[in-house]
Amino acid sequence: MPLNVVSYNFLSGGSKNRSGHWSRLVRDLDADLVFAQECRAPRDSPGESYRPVTGDGWVWAPAGTARWGSAVLARSTGIEPIPFPRYEGWIVGGQLSGVSGAGGRPVRVFSIHCPVGERGYVRTMHEIMDALIPLAAEADLILAGDYNVATGYRHPKEERTISRRESGILDRLSADLGLVSCWQAANPGRPLAQTLRWSTNPKTPYHCDGIFVTPFWLERLVSCRVVRGSRWSRLSDHNPVVATFT
Repeated sequence: MPLNVVSYNFLSGGSKNRSGHWSRLVRDLDADLVFAQECRAPRDSPGESYRPVTGDGWVWAPAGTARWGSAVLARSTGIEPIPFPRYEGWIVGGQLSGVSGAGGRPVRVFSIHCPVGERGYVRTMHEIMDALIPLAAEADLILAGDYNVATGYRHPKEERTISRRESGILDRLSADLGLVSCWQAANPGRPLAQTLRWSTNPKTPYHCDGIFVTPFWLERLVSCRVVRGSRWSRLSDHNPVVATFT
């Protein structure tokens, strides 16, 4: 059976005119494991009919005083929450129940929404990784979300470039956490696909959303794609990223 992992930024928690994010992820993308950002719980989302059922794992926390936050939904799989106090509501996750990684190691999953912080996104991402390193000890990590920095290396001929500081983030994800970008692994040699469409600059191929896994999961990766379409565009300025595993 395939396992579909989805990362998606809902944009400000949705609204009456932009509703049904959770339903569409489950119905249209058959999502098994959802990493959501700028989201509200289904019961608090206007016009949302989807509800987690008994046996689903669910972790959500608000980001500061915002009405929205980050979440992980694990369908038919329990999740034991792991607190992330310094960035509560921006980083949310836990350990999956009954799921094993390499050598039977536990699997810990985190939805990442990097805030700008006091010194910018790059510095904040380094602080987030510092906090993740002890959580990665003796465990397999799956990280997914909106990093607000490039989540893949760019080729010299691409329209946009990647800064040395952003490359440093990707280097550390690999060296310190043992993680690889699913999109880049599944699409070698291709220019980075657009995951963010800013209203003032909708054509620029920003690629700040991504799913990162350890080699154990990478060996089981079937595909990774960025979902586009007018119906998705009406819901958010971000496109869902979907990684499928065996």
